[in-house]
Amino acid sequence: MWLRRCVLKFLLFPSSTCQTSRVDREYQVQYCIKYDIQFFAQSGAHGFTTTLDVPPDGILINLRQLNSVTFNDERTEVTLGGGVLISEVIEAASSNSTLVSTGNCNCVGAIGAILAGGYGNLMGIYGYGVDNILSLNVVSGNGVLQTVTDGDDLFWAVRGAGPNFGIVTSVIMKAYPVQPAGLYAWLGALTFTGDKIEAVTKAISELELKPEMNLLMYFLDARAPSKTPTIVVTPFYHGSEAEGRATFSSLLNLGPTLDTTASTHYTHWNDGSQSACIKGDRKPSYCSGLAKIDPGTWKQVWDEYVTWVSSNDGKSRNSTVILEAYSMDKVQSFPVNSSSVPWRGRIKFNALVVPWYKDKGLDLAAESYGRFTRSLILSTSGLDPPATYVLPTELDKYP
Repeated sequence: MWLRRCVLKFLLFPSSTCQTSRVDREYQVQYCIKYDIQFFAQSGAHGFTTTLDVPPDGILINLRQLNSVTFNDERTEVTLGGGVLISEVIEAASSNSTLVSTGNCNCVGAIGAILAGGYGNLMGIYGYGVDNILSLNVVSGNGVLQTVTDGDDLFWAVRGAGPNFGIVTSVIMKAYPVQPAGLYAWLGALTFTGDKIEAVTKAISELELKPEMNLLMYFLDARAPSKTPTIVVTPFYHGSEAEGRATFSSLLNLGPTLDTTASTHYTHWNDGSQSACIKGDRKPSYCSGLAKIDPGTWKQVWDEYVTWVSSNDGKSRNSTVILEAYSMDKVQSFPVNSSSVPWRGRIKFNALVVPWYKDKGLDLAAESYGRFTRSLILSTSGLDPPATYVLPTELDKYP
């Protein structure tokens, strides 16, 4: 009956979409296996990749009904449903005066982001998201629901390559109770003019990233007041404003044109990433890991970006280039073979080139721009062979 209801309800869509509950999930997978129907599980529906394709007679299993967040009495463990969003986890954690390792974009499915490794604001303190998983409930490829714990081969495999081994319907993770002050961090935006790109990237490269720190730099084609491309740096410090400003003084001393940093409550840490939650449009993404930053190379990356967003009759003005930096000491304190997450000891920074546009006619130009810019970044990345965090990237070969 579940399949018949879904097919009729979504008859005009390219594939059937099935809202799943804890009762349904095994039967859905078993049905698809029995009748050789291709299927795909979805939670936050935030993937950028163009390589996923559910055929017209395929089934998309939507997990959003599995959106519970439950803490144990001591608030040291949290159980997340397979369809819960990052925003829902943070809201529940805040209400329980705890911190939970999640990603930095509210609309993303929490578990999907974690299973690829799990970057986030707290990884310098607690490690990758997968380092905080205690157990998982997984519907495996044969349609059987099983609980996976430390010591199982599947526990190693799912934590880093989870989407390839089954549908994760829930996880139990570590949670960290804190005092009220622990729910605050100093963060915000520092904007710089393009002529400071080398000074900004030099300051970033020389930062000694402590566990409480991370930062994001991205390029923005501002429409007002300057109407020129702008460099934005968003520092994060889990602590007081005074500590944060002292820690990031090298960037503050460069004279940002705008400084919106402030002490911010946990529930608003991810507010700055809301633009990434916009659905639709074309956003091929070209990612690369880096061991070091070369300011001269980033001057070239900036010049390419300015040229790209200034062309195409304004159709590519939403494009961006992102550089992120996190303290890796805690991540690297775990053995390299503790999970299937690759490059635990190699990547210090991540760069992401995102041509963002609507017009399909720009596809070839966008691919050319994205690949070329990524090749510039890779040329001085300090990594040979290249290493890439898989989650946000276009699943293609390097140029």
